[in-house]
Amino acid sequence: MKLSMILLTVGFLSVSAKSLSQNVSFSGRNVSLETVFSSVKQQTGYLFLYTDRLLRAAKPVSVTAENLPLEKFLKEVFKNQPLEYKIEGKSIFIEAKPAVGEPAGRQGISGTEAPLTLVRGQVFDQDGQPLVGASISKKSGKVVTITDAAGRFTIDANVGDVLVISFVGFSTTTIKLTSATTAVALSPSSNDDKASRSRPVVTTGTVASADGQTGGLIITLARSSFKLDTSIIVVSTGYQTISKERSAGSFSKPDMTIVNNRSTSMNILQRLDGLIPGLTVNNAPSSSQNPFLVRGLSTIGIYGGTSRNPLYVVDGIAMDDLSSINPQDVADITVLKDATSASIWGARAANGVIVITTKKGHANEKLRINYDGFISLQGKPDFSAIHVLNSQQYIQAAKDVFDPVTYPWNTVSTYNPGNVNPLPPHELILYNQYRGIISAEQANKSLDSLANINNGSQIKNLWYRNATLMNHSIAVSGGGNSYSFYGSLAYTNMQSNRPGDKNNQYKVNLRQDMNFNKNIKLYLVSDLTNTITAAARSIDITPSFYPYQLFRDARGNNISMPYMQSFPDSSRIDFQNRSRINLDYNPLDELNYGYTKSDALMARLVAGLTVKLWKGLRFEGVYGYVKGSNKTTSYDDAKSYPVRTELLKFTSAPTASSTPVYYLPSTGGKYSLLDIAQRNWTVRNQLVFDQSWNNNVHQLTLLAGQEAQEQLVVGTGSTVRGYNELLQTYGPVDYKTLGTTGVTSPVVPSFGASTLHDDAFSKNEMQTRFTSFYANAAYTYLMKYSINGSWRIDRSNLFGLDRSAQNRPVWSVGGKWRMSQEDFMRGLTWVDNLALRATYGITGNSPAPGTASSFDILSGLNSPFYQGPGLSISTPANRKLTWESTKTINLGLDFSVLKNRLNGSVDVYQKKTRDLLGSVTENGFSGYPFMVGNFGTLENKGVELQLTSANIQKKDFRWTTMFTMGYNKNKITELTNTQPIVTGADQVAQQYLAGYPAFAVFAYDFAGLDNMGDPLVALADKTTTKARNATKPQDIQFAGTYQPIWSGGMSNLFSYKGFSLSINAIYNLGHVMRRNGYGLYTGRLTGGPGSFTGNINSDFENRWKKPGDEAFTNIPSYVSSSYVSGTRRDLNYYILGKENVVSASYIKLRDITLSYSLPRMLVNRIKTENITFRVQVSNLMLWKANHYGIDPEFQNAVTGFTTMPVNQGALTFGAHVTF
Repeated sequence: MKLSMILLTVGFLSVSAKSLSQNVSFSGRNVSLETVFSSVKQQTGYLFLYTDRLLRAAKPVSVTAENLPLEKFLKEVFKNQPLEYKIEGKSIFIEAKPAVGEPAGRQGISGTEAPLTLVRGQVFDQDGQPLVGASISKKSGKVVTITDAAGRFTIDANVGDVLVISFVGFSTTTIKLTSATTAVALSPSSNDDKASRSRPVVTTGTVASADGQTGGLIITLARSSFKLDTSIIVVSTGYQTISKERSAGSFSKPDMTIVNNRSTSMNILQRLDGLIPGLTVNNAPSSSQNPFLVRGLSTIGIYGGTSRNPLYVVDGIAMDDLSSINPQDVADITVLKDATSASIWGARAANGVIVITTKKGHANEKLRINYDGFISLQGKPDFSAIHVLNSQQYIQAAKDVFDPVTYPWNTVSTYNPGNVNPLPPHELILYNQYRGIISAEQANKSLDSLANINNGSQIKNLWYRNATLMNHSIAVSGGGNSYSFYGSLAYTNMQSNRPGDKNNQYKVNLRQDMNFNKNIKLYLVSDLTNTITAAARSIDITPSFYPYQLFRDARGNNISMPYMQSFPDSSRIDFQNRSRINLDYNPLDELNYGYTKSDALMARLVAGLTVKLWKGLRFEGVYGYVKGSNKTTSYDDAKSYPVRTELLKFTSAPTASSTPVYYLPSTGGKYSLLDIAQRNWTVRNQLVFDQSWNNNVHQLTLLAGQEAQEQLVVGTGSTVRGYNELLQTYGPVDYKTLGTTGVTSPVVPSFGASTLHDDAFSKNEMQTRFTSFYANAAYTYLMKYSINGSWRIDRSNLFGLDRSAQNRPVWSVGGKWRMSQEDFMRGLTWVDNLALRATYGITGNSPAPGTASSFDILSGLNSPFYQGPGLSISTPANRKLTWESTKTINLGLDFSVLKNRLNGSVDVYQKKTRDLLGSVTENGFSGYPFMVGNFGTLENKGVELQLTSANIQKKDFRWTTMFTMGYNKNKITELTNTQPIVTGADQVAQQYLAGYPAFAVFAYDFAGLDNMGDPLVALADKTTTKARNATKPQDIQFAGTYQPIWSGGMSNLFSYKGFSLSINAIYNLGHVMRRNGYGLYTGRLTGGPGSFTGNINSDFENRWKKPGDEAFTNIPSYVSSSYVSGTRRDLNYYILGKENVVSASYIKLRDITLSYSLPRMLVNRIKTENITFRVQVSNLMLWKANHYGIDPEFQNAVTGFTTMPVNQGALTFGAHVTF
């Protein structure tokens, strides 16, 4: 902290003006001044400010210079010209020479005006970033200048003149000068003096210049709703930044305004949904292992082996977890998609790379404070998405299926380890009537009473609450000549739908940039994130529970439900009497009998050093260190049902009169601690050569470096029983005895395992190391033809010491042709930019740590069956193991037409991955049925499109449309050493099969029902059958894939004066999902023990009931006996048949955001620069291709089970204030 304060103080006291001495080399004969200016700018960084009218009078230049000082060179160039120049800072102003007899001095850029007051200024965006190339002109249009690399400008003007400031992507603004250093803001691009609606901010501040004068205007522009100028795009690969013009690679950037405004999630990746062509964001429960895919699936990872996620890079350092990144701290996101853009990351880049750059301060920037906050009201889940029976339907179904002959009373009322289904109230009533304990009238009255109860409101109000998400961020930035900084504080509160859950995150972030001199620069990023969570005991209650069972009576008392567990009443009372352990079960009370808490702390340090060594040559070093810990504690009170039943399991009491013997502590709870500590470090050293020759005819960038990384994860766990929270003591447990012999005469025979295998203490660690060497080259000729190439080799301890498996370099080559710069294109004035790109290269993927190796991976082992520690082979050696490698071909077209009103890009690609990693069948004599190895190939083909259109660009009203589309289709071309597929059931269970896409869906060819209501299946020979095990692989239908084939989004952005409206839709098309075909087709109408189930699919109402119904329904009949049902038919012919595979295509209106910026006059009164309010509605509308009312984002496409939709119609209120 002391160091930070010293650096801050030095930064503010070190504002100074320095002139740089620059040398120029040039050779040309009869060349234009524009050619000379371009060469000087490339060599020195100086900007030339002039108008086209001035250069019409200029003469051709013939000059030769070798390493000549800039001043001398310019004197030579302008020796016989009707023009003169003046250097100010990094800008060179071109003016007409004064006429004979006219006083010397600045004539204005037009060369016709009298000497005027010199006005200095600096232009920023709302985040405090200087705007390079912003245009500043007098309203008369006679004087024009642009800002330099620091956003600075100078212009001649008189007091009272109106200046127009414009920059692509920002609202054009007018200001009126009141002196050389003060001005007032007017309305943007209008003919009146009304208050500004574009939120420009004009203040007096420090603007460094070459002559030491520092007073000037600080102007902040507001972003408009469109950004069409692609010429200023810079791509960050995490190793370097390169201009779009010189890059042949395929990459995409999102609209950061949309990203920043999205407020239903703090996950920065979720906010990219629909904004990046080729990035599929799949929120379905079945996609939890691959929610973000770049250009489809590049690896399979069957049963483990590899990660399917992209590589995440933050400030040049690879990270596994982005939960600590505050979206408000993010300045830029680049998604690298092809081999040329991503191969620099080597063996982890096959799945694409997402590069995140955080915000920083800037030199000569005044102190700026930004606040951004929002609260998102997300409501409760949508309970109607779970299609189950209501109470009346349920009771009728209970009457229909009740069969006391098949399931006699003595089997359902007595504890049996093989039959532990609960005996719920509706069944107890029916059995009591059947046994003559109550009359039919009494039974009907009791059942009617249950049918008239609806527990829906209690489930909604007792077990759920309105979810909210709240975030507050305060950022401070500023800087002087040699020091700048950006710091932020953030607080996030996430309140889930579950009462008692808490989630709070606190974050501190500081970036410091230091320029020690013109040759040495250093930056330091440091941030600290603390996430604290707490949750009550996990009890999952949904509408799938018995619809009549209340949780609280009319007097507000919590209702006990002992029948829900494994013990029928008679057995429960017996066990309770013998053990003296209460076996009641009250769900609402259980919530208070335990908790889970976590405290995660992560610190991230990144340092970057740049040293200029020679002309065009520099050294760059990046050093990252991440250290984190996540401590999770869970506690179950002695009153909790799990602790009581565990004690019962290890209690001996032959009779009710016997004194129980407890083998576990009979008082106190169960306390568990899991502490995961993580440490990562990265060291990267590289040399960069960046130079141009002969007036930019040749441009060359070379990069070569070395990188080393290590990740160490250490997990420590412990569990104690008999824990007293107040005294922090726990009881003794004989783990050796209970782990070997167990309890010989337990109260409950065969109740789970009779031995205790928990480890009182456990510890494990996993270490991953990479060392890499890499190189990259980019050459551009005549600013038209570019060639890129890269090479990298990685070595890792994931492969042991086997060098033959390690030495698999990745590389890429690419080329770009800027056709619009050719002479034959000059006649097409409507074409602003046209460029062709082509790349080819290889990227890689490595096995997940601990899953594979070319040498045996050993794990420590403690067992009660022998004395002392031991070792076990947790992962057997595979000496043929090697990296996955993905070859990618990419062809691209970039275009911009109609004065940049329409621009975009099209990419076509093909990827082929070989040596796929996953679980393969092993030789039975090895002692291991499976191991991770290389076993196949996978191909991806796709097309991507990105369009941006400025539909309307008026003074006060603008409308822009952005459209993204990604098409991806993959196919597994080869799989070896996998389990053989013999039956139709084997094939239906597959997701990965040679000749088909990954995430394949296979289904039985369901052929309807027979006259008994049993499912029929069609075979390949056109016959039908209902016999079990009758299908072969050739009888199975390919139904599609779980993964979207088409994905993308459309954004419409409107702005009118101070208002801005953003409408964003996303789509995922072309994939399928299973519909929930499970239901009550046999057995008793009851739930599972300890689970809040019991209700059934509403399809049961439409089941087959009598012969002839097969003509009207496909829902199988109910057969009471599970044995009869299981022998005469196969219900999976229907459940997993093509009848229940439906389209998962959907289009969703993801969010609508309306924002309003307060008028300039009002903002000035309260001493602020900008105040913007916004309101957002999320997930408002849904179009779905299926006819069952299923939202595919909440459907498990593999199992068919539905989860309750959340965040539907979420309402967010936010504000942004700049001081």
